[in-house]
Amino acid sequence: MSQGPEALGGAELLAILLRTGLPGKSAVELAADILASREGLGGLARITPQKLKKEFKGLGLAKSCQVAAAIELGRRVGEAEIAGGLMDTPSKVEALMGPELRRKDREEVWVLLLNTKLRLLRKAQVSRGSVNETAVQPQEILREALGSEAVYALVVVHNHPSGDPAPSPADLDFTRRLRDGAKTVGVVLQDHVIIGVAREGRAGYYSFKEAGYL
Repeated sequence: MSQGPEALGGAELLAILLRTGLPGKSAVELAADILASREGLGGLARITPQKLKKEFKGLGLAKSCQVAAAIELGRRVGEAEIAGGLMDTPSKVEALMGPELRRKDREEVWVLLLNTKLRLLRKAQVSRGSVNETAVQPQEILREALGSEAVYALVVVHNHPSGDPAPSPADLDFTRRLRDGAKTVGVVLQDHVIIGVAREGRAGYYSFKEAGYL
């Protein structure tokens, strides 16, 4: 109460949701074990209440659902704060789309439609594929952009469920074709951002613009 929630560590914040621990283990210790098993908060966001209950015997479905609800609430708060904001850097794109896409166990392709000031007009899911690939053509992306006269630029975002945001040869080929197609219809491909999981020495995303492809 005196210092605010920002003064607490991740395990302490999670312990407040859990309220009680398990026999021989405090709520904070249980929270620390849960975070360690998921390699941190990012991994926690990708686990379903059913899996959480199964992996930690004694943790009821009600508490597991509370954790999932809190994570989703935080994601929506963050998205609401960003909505309509500038999407002029990959870090801002990651802030908008990362929390949602890191939870997915299948690749998804989204497009962010921007106005002339690079402010977000709307976002749309274009495709959902398998664990390691999704079938989408540049025409499907451009169709979303051409559906609104206000669209000046677009950002394509997709996730790698493996956690490694490094682009595949197919990602590189797709980006080149989309870049060329966008030019022919007068739309700017602002960036293509791949969402992964941050590791020591590696960012949680890959930006084709930062890498010099756009």
